[in-house]
Amino acid sequence: MPLTDYLWLLVVGFIIAFILAFSVGANDVANSFGTAVGSGVVTLKVACILATVFETLGSVLLGAKVSETIRKGIIDVNMYNGSEHVLMAGSVSAMVGSAVWQLLASFLKLPISGTHCIVGATIGYSLVAKGQQGVRWIELLRIVISWFLSPLLSGLMSAILFYFVRMFILQKKDPVPNGLKALPVFYAVTMGINLFSIMFTGAPMLGLDKLPWWGVLLISIGCAIITGIIVWFAVCPCLKKKIEPLKAAHVQFNTGPTHVPSNGYSQYHTVHKDSGLYKDLLHKLHLAKVGDCMGEGGDRPIRRNNSYTSYTMAIIGLHGEIKPRDSDFRASEDGDKDKAGIQERKRIRMDSYTSYCNAVAENGTPDGLGDGEVTLQMGEEDRESSRSSLEEDRAEADKPEVSVLFQFLQILTACFGSFAHGGNDVSNAIGPLVALWLVYQSGSVESNAPTPIWLLLYGGVGICIGLWVWGRRVIQTMGKDLTPITPSSGFSIELASAVTVVVASNIGLPVSTTHCKVGSVVAVGWMRSRKAVDWRLFRNIFMAWFVTVPISGLISAAIMALFTYVIFG
Repeated sequence: MPLTDYLWLLVVGFIIAFILAFSVGANDVANSFGTAVGSGVVTLKVACILATVFETLGSVLLGAKVSETIRKGIIDVNMYNGSEHVLMAGSVSAMVGSAVWQLLASFLKLPISGTHCIVGATIGYSLVAKGQQGVRWIELLRIVISWFLSPLLSGLMSAILFYFVRMFILQKKDPVPNGLKALPVFYAVTMGINLFSIMFTGAPMLGLDKLPWWGVLLISIGCAIITGIIVWFAVCPCLKKKIEPLKAAHVQFNTGPTHVPSNGYSQYHTVHKDSGLYKDLLHKLHLAKVGDCMGEGGDRPIRRNNSYTSYTMAIIGLHGEIKPRDSDFRASEDGDKDKAGIQERKRIRMDSYTSYCNAVAENGTPDGLGDGEVTLQMGEEDRESSRSSLEEDRAEADKPEVSVLFQFLQILTACFGSFAHGGNDVSNAIGPLVALWLVYQSGSVESNAPTPIWLLLYGGVGICIGLWVWGRRVIQTMGKDLTPITPSSGFSIELASAVTVVVASNIGLPVSTTHCKVGSVVAVGWMRSRKAVDWRLFRNIFMAWFVTVPISGLISAAIMALFTYVIFG
C-alpha cells in the first residue's frame, strides 16, 4: 500500500532532490568541459549547451543502472522493514547533507566528488537511525583508497600520453606531418574507449545490458577502426588544407620588420617573442617582485597563467605607470556626495595579445633601449634563470597549427565525458529520490521496480540548470586556475582520465571522475612547466576531498536526528 500519511515527506524530497541536482550540475559537470573551456577550444556558452544535451542524454540512457548501486550498495535497506517512513526520512536527510556541502564547495570553486558526498550522507543518517548495524564499512574504505588512487593513476596515464604527444608532435620543427599521422589513432582510441565504457555499463534503455562482454569489445574495436579510417581519408585532408595558410602566416611573421620606426619597434603588433627587447623585459620581470610591477605590497611570486601577462606587466609595470584610459574609470554609482568624487578603477586586462600590443604601443621604448639594441649585464645565475624562464614560456602555448589538430578531438572527448557523466552522476542526485519514491509507492523497502524515466529526466533538468547558473565557478578552477591548458594538453588530460575511469571501474577499483580529472590536470601542468601548477589551490582541493564524507555525513545525521527525535518523536 502507498504510504499516503507521508506524502509531505515525498513533496519535501522532490524539492530537495532538485536542489541536489542543481548542486551536482554546478560542481561536477565542470569536470567534463573545464579543460575545453580553459584551452579556448569552446566558449563557456557553447560548453554549457553541449553539456546540457549530453548530460540529459546520458542521464536518461545510462542512469537507471547506477541509481541502484547508490540505493542499495551502501547500507542494508532490509533493516527498515516495518519502519519504511524512517528510510524515507533518511533519504531526505542524505539529500540535504549532500546538497549543502556541494553548494558550499561550488561557492568556494572547489571540485569535489558527488558520489562521495552522497555516500557520506547515507552513512550519516544510517548511524543515527540504526547505529553501526547494516553499514557496509568496506564501501567507506574504498572511498578513502580512491582519494589517492584516482589522481595518481590518472595523473600517471595523462603524463605518459602527453610525453608521447610532446616527443613526437609538439617538439618537432614541423609538427603537422606527425600530428596528421597520429590523428586517426587518437580518434580511434577515443571512440573505442568511450563506446566500450557506455556499452559495458549497460544501458537498459538501449537494450545493451543483454550483450556479452566480448560482443561489446568487438563492436567497440570495429567502430574504432571505422572511425580511424574515416578520419584518415576525410578529416586529415581537410585539416591539411586548413593548416597550410596558418603555416604560411607563421613564416611571414618570423621574417621580421620591413620598416623600423624611430622608436626601435617594428610595427608594434608584430613585435616578435624572441626579440632582444622581449628577453630583456622578461628577465627584468623575473628579477622584480610582483609588488613592484602591480603597485601592490608583498612579494608574492608572479602567477603566470599566460605568457602575455608577463610581457604586458613587464612593459607597463617596469617602464612607467599604467596609464588608464578614460574608459577605464567609472564614476561611483552611489548617490552620496562624499563618494561621488571617488572613481573606481576597473581591472585592466593583461592576459591577452592585444593588451601586450597596446602596452608596447602606448608606453614606447623603455629607457636605455636604443633602436632595438639591448644592453644587459647579468650574472651567470641570472642568465640561467632568464634562459629557463624563456624556455618555459615558449613551452606554454601550442602553435596555431597544432591547436587546429587537437581542437575537435578535445571537444569530442569532452562530449563523451559529459555523456558518461550524465549517466553516472544523475544517480548521485536522484538515487535517494528513487528510493523515496519506490518506498512511498510500494509501501515496502524491497521494491525491485525499475527506475522511472521521468525521475531520471527530472534529475537531468536540475543538473543542467545548476550548470547554467553556477557551473562557471568550478569550470574556471579546472580550466584556468590550476594550470594553463592548451588543446594538446587538454586532449591528453581528457583521454587519459576517461581511460582510467573505464579501466578502474571495470576492474572494481574505486575511482572518482573528479579526482581523476584533477590528478590529470596537475600532472600534465607539472610536465609542461614546473612552475605552472598552483600547488596551494591543489592543496585546498585535496583538503576539500578529505572532509567531503565527514561533512556531508554530519549534516545528514543532524537532519536525521531532527526527524527521529522531534518530528517522529
